[in-house]
Amino acid sequence: MGEIKRNLETELIEEAIKQIRENGVEGFSSRAVAEACHVSCAAPFKYFKGRRELFLAMSRYLDKELSETMEEIGERWGEDHKSAHLEMNEAYIRYLCQNPFLINESFWKTIDEKQAGIRKWKSFKTMARRFLLYCEERSIPKEVYKSYYFNFQTLAYGAAFVITNHLLLEGGDPLADVEDLQNRIYRNLEQTMGLA
Repeated sequence: MGEIKRNLETELIEEAIKQIRENGVEGFSSRAVAEACHVSCAAPFKYFKGRRELFLAMSRYLDKELSETMEEIGERWGEDHKSAHLEMNEAYIRYLCQNPFLINESFWKTIDEKQAGIRKWKSFKTMARRFLLYCEERSIPKEVYKSYYFNFQTLAYGAAFVITNHLLLEGGDPLADVEDLQNRIYRNLEQTMGLA
């Protein structure tokens, strides 16, 4: 019995993520989650006091999952902060495409945070830190760092929006285009700072 209780909480979170991926925030239903897990509609409320707590649990689960990916990338690249950041940013874009509700403000409002709530994620901070370390090693000023990081954020959210809304031109390869754009941002930064 203890094993069922221990696993049911995770099962509910995973099913909630699946449901919100398929139906979006507006079409999300705790009842549908309970039905898919073959439990009573009251069962989720044994673990989560309401929608807000369930969405918070989903946010923590997703951050943990993405953090594991970021850590693997970080270990692979070691002190090569630029390569680590480039791969992490691509992984972040893929993750946003898998979970498009993360770029929907309704999800974050449900847990009383603005869309920027994702910036509090450990995984996001790990990725941002790699770019900061790259800039610090090259004595790039903070105002320049912030400006160029805005370019990476714009690329990530813009690419995720275009991909998830099927706005690509026919025959395009979005990941190749993302890689090209990321490298252009770095080239521009390095040329601006006299590092190229």
